[in-house]
Amino acid sequence: MGSRREVQEWISAGRLTLKGRPVALDRPVPSPGSTPESLILPPFFLDGKPLRPPPPLLLAMNKPRGVLVTRNDPRGRSVIGGIVSASPWGSPRYGSIRPLGRLDQASAGLILLTNFPELFGDFLDPSARVKRTYRVQVSPPLREREQAAFFSGRGGEAPGYGKIEVFPERRSLRSEWIHVCLTEGKNREIRNFLCWYGYQVLHLIRLSFGPFELGKIAPGEIVDFSGRAGEAGVRWVNWTRAE
Repeated sequence: MGSRREVQEWISAGRLTLKGRPVALDRPVPSPGSTPESLILPPFFLDGKPLRPPPPLLLAMNKPRGVLVTRNDPRGRSVIGGIVSASPWGSPRYGSIRPLGRLDQASAGLILLTNFPELFGDFLDPSARVKRTYRVQVSPPLREREQAAFFSGRGGEAPGYGKIEVFPERRSLRSEWIHVCLTEGKNREIRNFLCWYGYQVLHLIRLSFGPFELGKIAPGEIVDFSGRAGEAGVRWVNWTRAE
């Protein structure tokens, strides 16, 4: 329902209580109990009001280029948090909505968001080898000497990455659009991979993440994928609040 820092601030200010006693940072808190159908939430109160988990959400956004994947920015730059706040899911009743993975500021395309990110740990684990597909414009056009390695998926080996598949789309005199598929998803992997071979990335757009596709989602638009969480191996938790 809040970031780690936010919850620590609630605790430090004495606003968060459990069974009538202020929660302390150095005092262990019991884990939720469980039944076959649900998890039992300990009776937490914030400012005297009972805390109830928000309805679970999985959202898909087409992140515009130039927007930061964060909830706020001290320098006042555009952030996805501002887009979420202006959407139907910006209400406090939905809790803290956070991104699953990242896209750098210069990249665009599909970003997944949820208010229960801890449930998606297996989906994000590199060992799960979840496929990501990107549409990338590079300059200059792909050189013939690298095409065999790129098209076979072996191009990532030389710069120290795993299999990176490259598929040509269309080329012009000065640049080329390609599709890039990978499963590692390391920080700036595509940019670093192409830079290693001497290519400049002009545009980078994520088209898919596992079973989820960008499709016709417009830049800045958010679509509710909550009913598809099972495709990521996630089963939403049914919470019962202990009194």
